[in-house]
Amino acid sequence: MMCAVYENVIVPFDGTVPGRAALAPATDLAWRCGARVVIVNNSEVSDQRSREVLKGRAMSLSGADVDFWVDTDLSLGKAALQAAKHRPAPILCVSARAKPSALDRQRGRVGPVVDEVLLGAACPVLLIGPETDLSRGLPLTEIIVGLDGSPASEAMLPVAAAWARSMKLRLVVGGVVSPKRSDDHQREEHYLQRQTASVQSSAPEARYELVVASEPAAGIVELAATREDAVVAMSTHGRKGSAKAPLGAAAHRVLSRCPRALLVQRPPDLVAD
Repeated sequence: MMCAVYENVIVPFDGTVPGRAALAPATDLAWRCGARVVIVNNSEVSDQRSREVLKGRAMSLSGADVDFWVDTDLSLGKAALQAAKHRPAPILCVSARAKPSALDRQRGRVGPVVDEVLLGAACPVLLIGPETDLSRGLPLTEIIVGLDGSPASEAMLPVAAAWARSMKLRLVVGGVVSPKRSDDHQREEHYLQRQTASVQSSAPEARYELVVASEPAAGIVELAATREDAVVAMSTHGRKGSAKAPLGAAAHRVLSRCPRALLVQRPPDLVAD
């Protein structure tokens, strides 16, 4: 299965067990795209033998071509951003396995490497969260895009449609409505119908699903949990959010709880220089 969405799947890897979590999903995605896996490191310890071990591991998982980007002058997150700037058609795949503290959650932080990547990435980022099920790599037959009515969330629709078209996936446009606001149900359903119709020219099988839940993140996680072979796509920030925060509140909650990988992209006006 080949597509032209991405040519380079870039993985910042520090040699730790949590960091390794992104390797299998990255190589699965690279196989689907016919892309190269680029393993980024910023340590002098990345000697030839270590690289060969990592390369053998990555290739055994997917057969994808593997390259290395070593920059000892930058932090790991910034080295990954540099790799993305100098490689054509990139996507970053980053492990976010460590559970953040309550203060970090309040500030939208995930971890030093992930935060740097999210603040500075102009390309999409695939996040492997603490609850992401990695037992089967990156099984992928559906992509769920979560909308909250904001232009930032709607900007993920073309990204999700490109995945659906190129990787032969079903596209599900998801929305959440509160059980306390029954008068909103019809309005939200009409909104989802319009947004789904806007991408059906490129993803003819796109459909929508409205979930009733106490808050948006819970509804998206609930929707994802019913689909074992899906990736969830959403903007890093929706209706609200500080430009200084790597993730908005809803995206942060989804990342912390979701059993599926999370595809995010930062609104262009919030990308740091």
